[in-house]
Amino acid sequence: MAWKCPQCGFVHDEAALRCEACGFTRAGKLVLVAEETSRRLSVGVDTAIGKHLLRTFAGGDHVYAAEPQFLLARDLVAGGWSIAPAPGAMNPTFLNGAALAGAPAPLAEGAVISIGPTRLRLRVESEP
Repeated sequence: MAWKCPQCGFVHDEAALRCEACGFTRAGKLVLVAEETSRRLSVGVDTAIGKHLLRTFAGGDHVYAAEPQFLLARDLVAGGWSIAPAPGAMNPTFLNGAALAGAPAPLAEGAVISIGPTRLRLRVESEP
C-alpha cells in the first residue's frame, strides 16, 4: 500500500521511510504493551507519559510514576522513536534494565521500559 507525504503530497511505496521529494521521515506508530494487563497504548505523536495515562492501561504499578515520567518522541532523522526521562521524576525510568541518562535513547522493537528495575514493565512494539 502506498503512503502520501503529509508535507508535500508525494506518493511513495509502503517500504519507503523518507520522502524522496522533501525529506520528510515517517516514524510509524509506537505501541506500549503493559506486562501486567496486556493492554496496549498506541502513540503516533510525541507524547509525555505519566501517572494519569499509565493508569488507563498499565495496571497498579502506575502509582510509581510521576507526571510526566518519560517522554516519547519521533526520531525524524533515523525514522523511529526515542525515549527520554522527564525532568523531576522521582523514580528513574529504565530501558532494558539500564537507567536512562539525560539524552534521548532510541527505542527498538521488543525493548522494555520500566520504572525502577522491576515496576510497571512496558514492552515496545511498532506499527507502520
